[in-house]
Amino acid sequence: MAQPLSFVFADRVTVPGMLGVDIQAEILAKIVEFKPDKILLVSDETVDGLHGGFFDPLLPQPCAGLGETGCMEGLPGGGAPDSPDVEKFVLPPGDACKSWAHLSELMEWAFRVGATKRSVVVAFGGGALMNVTGLFASILYRGMKLVYVPTTLLAMHDVTTSLKTSICYDGRKNNIGSFYAPQVILIDVAFCRTLPRGEMFSGIGELMKNACLFGGKYADGVSEVLSRDRINSSHGGSGDEFMMDDEALMKLLVLGIEAKMTVLAKDAYEKTSGMVFEYGHTVSHAIEKAYGDGVVPHGLGVTYGMMSSSYAARKLGIMSSEDHEQHDKLCMLLLHRWKLPEPRPSAERVLALAMQDSKRGITSEAEDEISDVLLRKMGDVVETKTSNLSKFPCSLVHEWLVSMGFPAEGAPAKGGTGEP
Repeated sequence: MAQPLSFVFADRVTVPGMLGVDIQAEILAKIVEFKPDKILLVSDETVDGLHGGFFDPLLPQPCAGLGETGCMEGLPGGGAPDSPDVEKFVLPPGDACKSWAHLSELMEWAFRVGATKRSVVVAFGGGALMNVTGLFASILYRGMKLVYVPTTLLAMHDVTTSLKTSICYDGRKNNIGSFYAPQVILIDVAFCRTLPRGEMFSGIGELMKNACLFGGKYADGVSEVLSRDRINSSHGGSGDEFMMDDEALMKLLVLGIEAKMTVLAKDAYEKTSGMVFEYGHTVSHAIEKAYGDGVVPHGLGVTYGMMSSSYAARKLGIMSSEDHEQHDKLCMLLLHRWKLPEPRPSAERVLALAMQDSKRGITSEAEDEISDVLLRKMGDVVETKTSNLSKFPCSLVHEWLVSMGFPAEGAPAKGGTGEP
């Protein structure tokens, strides 16, 4: 049985939702309530391979022969004369789907299959898939009905709790996009059972961000999960799976959604107080792009990025050595389980990408400065008039990168002292 949720984005919009385990029937019934002529189902190759049959009950079902029982008209869709057509478009997995070319393909597909204003767009996948599908829905016919059915832990608590949509263009991250609200957000924790280790850690990484930003119960929740040895070695002792039961996942999701919505209830477009959720993202996006799409899971990149910002805060005298150690110790509970791939991109390459961050300009940085959210300690954000972003010398980012084993150009690569 699903529990109802309400996502309140200030005075802009309130989006209803539901959260539960194994709630396929309830999800499908909710979509059918819109009485669409077509369901424009957008998914990716990974999700389609694992859960491609999830929407099959909405497809026309064969009825029994004359005089027999068995027609499926009682189910959502169920072969009823007015059941919607389900059209499916499958994109590449991860950030590879967030391109101008794929956005154009989605538009062409929608017109080709005869989408109308009655049609409903369903984003069925992880955060990247939801980003590009949300942008697609926001511009098709100047705005279509949109439904989010997230399939990753990160998407369930971090992407659903934002009105942001985006694609990546010209080698930069999320630099084209819009703000757009779905009609409903439908979260089934059961999808997490098929997530690989990197995707689970990615979702926990964004929860780690909430832990550092707000401390208290948010830090305790993440610490409690990661302090247990839940690596499943049943598959030949590989340790490739990270097991978390449905109850623990539900608790973490409720905490994650609550943390985001507490702030976005006042700042729907994440322009002022909501900018705190960009903590660590300046360096995170740069690391992700330097490695190439899909190599470093986003939430893990964010956790590394937060350590970069805590290093800068300590060097600037904003964060004490003791608070810096406590902050990074929490981050390392996750990062010691997932090391950065070798070879690492150069510190100069990562820094150059960080200097092109989409937030650049808000703090009027000089050529040798960079911006991110800074903390005095966990739960204590440095508030600024520039959307809670602080600018500081970019040399501090370079120092941290080298300390973490990102090679300086012209110097031999070696592991840094901060290597998890």
